[in-house]
Amino acid sequence: MKPSKYPSAPVIAAIGAAVLVALLFLSYLLSSGLLHQSDTGIVLQNGTENAPTVTPDSQLLTIQSVADVTVGTDNAQQIIASLTRPDAYSCSIENKLYYDGGSSSLRCRRYVYDALVRTDMINDTGTLQSTLLRDGETAYAWSAGDTTAYKGQWGDFSDDAAAMLPTYEDVLAEEIELTSAGRRDIDGEPCIMVEYEQGGYRCVYFVSAATGLLKSASFYNGETLVREVTVSGLKTETPSEDLFTLPDGQELLGEKSDNEE
Repeated sequence: MKPSKYPSAPVIAAIGAAVLVALLFLSYLLSSGLLHQSDTGIVLQNGTENAPTVTPDSQLLTIQSVADVTVGTDNAQQIIASLTRPDAYSCSIENKLYYDGGSSSLRCRRYVYDALVRTDMINDTGTLQSTLLRDGETAYAWSAGDTTAYKGQWGDFSDDAAAMLPTYEDVLAEEIELTSAGRRDIDGEPCIMVEYEQGGYRCVYFVSAATGLLKSASFYNGETLVREVTVSGLKTETPSEDLFTLPDGQELLGEKSDNEE
């Protein structure tokens, strides 16, 4: 039986939201302006001169370069704009939402290899709940235990939004005025810290100079922490091919099965 096909981006976005219930909850909070209004994905610009540049083969050089640079509000945006992500990696992402009387957490696991990006929603015990997988411009979504996947066009739904990652592309916008910036090691990684005000919230990002990926982000309403994002368990080797196989056995990475042309 072939998976159902949905031709439009809004429909596949709705499917993904239905499958990823926790993501829908977070998206609602974000779109309401309660936490942080911009959540469209990370965009790191290239071509900036006179700033450290990360490639998969030059991480040690970049670490030393960042160590030799005094990071401040005058050059932090330039340094972040020079970073690039590894072509393949995996990591865990946790969003902790704070509200009057308590907090709640949303967790996912991300696997990336070139144009293939898989996002697994997991519960507190680490059990897989649902999966959203992008193959170029095609999106697949299924719940744990399903034997088929919904299929449709990816559209404008960003990989980072699917993984519950806030965007720090706003940091690179000309109108953004940093209120603070610096360098700090987190878990042995040299990170660029930037802080600025946006939409009534104080936003603090730590971006790894070793990977070009977000390490953590915090959002404050006044002095009150309302959202905290942490990225952990990062591995930069190619994820297993099995992770890019659909529930019906179709392989999206590696050798095709013998019955495929």
